[in-house]
Amino acid sequence: MTARSGRVGRYVRMEAQPGQGEALATTLLRVADGLRGAAGCELYLINASADEPDVVWVTEVWADEEASDRALSGELGEVGIGDVLELLAGPPELVDLTPLGGAGLPS
Repeated sequence: MTARSGRVGRYVRMEAQPGQGEALATTLLRVADGLRGAAGCELYLINASADEPDVVWVTEVWADEEASDRALSGELGEVGIGDVLELLAGPPELVDLTPLGGAGLPS
């Protein structure tokens, strides 16, 4: 298996404060809109958990770690990371990945 040089992926599980799952998802969708056209952002997908109403998953693929750091450390359109953090019940859980390819990703 060969990964595209430097590409990084991540699954991020975020649990909202009780009853705030929809607000968290809406805020993350605004973050995703702010990342449209961001250099190195290949995928930033917001997913609602099917069985946990206050859990939202983010699927990310970046050209490299620097692109991820650059995009996520700044303001994301109208939304900053602080807007997301204030809705969370605890710190996000991260799973780092090495994307290998597949439907929907540039080769």
